Amino acid sequence: MRTLRVIAQIGCFVIGMFAKSAFAQDAAAAEALFNKGVAEMEAGHFDVACPALAESQRLDPRPGTMFTLAECEAKAGKIATALVHYEDYLRAAELLPGPQKQRHAQRMDIAKTKKASLAPAVPILTLTLPKNAPPDTKVSRDGTELTAASLGVALPVDPGEHVIVTMLRTGERIEQKISLARGEKRAVEVTIKSSQVGAPTGSTVVETPNSGDGPSGRRVASYVIGGVGIAGLALGGVMGGLALSSKGVVDEHCPNKNCDAEGAKALEEGRTTSLVSTIGLGVGAAGVATAVILLLTEPKKAAASAKSLPGRNVGQSLGVSIDVGPSSAGLRLKGAF
Repeated sequence: MRTLRVIAQIGCFVIGMFAKSAFAQDAAAAEALFNKGVAEMEAGHFDVACPALAESQRLDPRPGTMFTLAECEAKAGKIATALVHYEDYLRAAELLPGPQKQRHAQRMDIAKTKKASLAPAVPILTLTLPKNAPPDTKVSRDGTELTAASLGVALPVDPGEHVIVTMLRTGERIEQKISLARGEKRAVEVTIKSSQVGAPTGSTVVETPNSGDGPSGRRVASYVIGGVGIAGLALGGVMGGLALSSKGVVDEHCPNKNCDAEGAKALEEGRTTSLVSTIGLGVGAAGVATAVILLLTEPKKAAASAKSLPGRNVGQSLGVSIDVGPSSAGLRLKGAF
């Protein structure tokens, strides 16, 4: 047991070293992208500046980068997107320790002023389907699919042109272009081809024939779910090691719960990796347990029954779903064998 504990500690140390190296590389890349974004923004090249700042924020999330990204988007005319990022910045800045928050006081005031001035100018677009549209009609706006919950709802968008695509499972596709000015509010019923309206719809069940010569559907399911479980356990272990690494940095840089910049960053990273570790271990344990249960309860006569019915294929329909919540995870199997 003592040997296993030592091996585990060494493994976590190695993982932590690799994680620190990866974080350092991300921080260096983020710094370079930030500098490029600021230079391009000052030159008025917002189409280059804003993506560079967004990538910098993705690699190394910082309140200051988020504020600069919002400023870039506001200057580029993407006021709805800028408004969201100003709000993100203010939420992040409010969570900073006292001295750091004080250093952001001026930018926080600017963000609040910009929010108040931009909000009335944000265009609002409401997309709806015709009443007789097939229920499986898909609608996307600028490449993002809108679910049924988004249709019929007034949603903020950036000023300018937007591409609306309507598509059915048959593959028929219609593209519309809609332009909105600052402050404009518009409701649009998306276009459906006349041949599509009232077309019969239904669900398609794909069956995997089982002649009895190969593994049963239950056994295949156990292999699939077991693989998911093993992957989840591996992810949980790696993320657990990263969380332990972050804890060491927090202990060093957050005396009396008063964190400096490095400590605050490590604290946020530790929370994220700890959550991912918990979810990964939960999904992994559920997957492995489910796979074992499927193997142990597999009917021994299934293959013989299939062979005794010449000319008949036994249909299999299998679905695996993973339920992930803010602090938990689970795996669910559904189907017929």
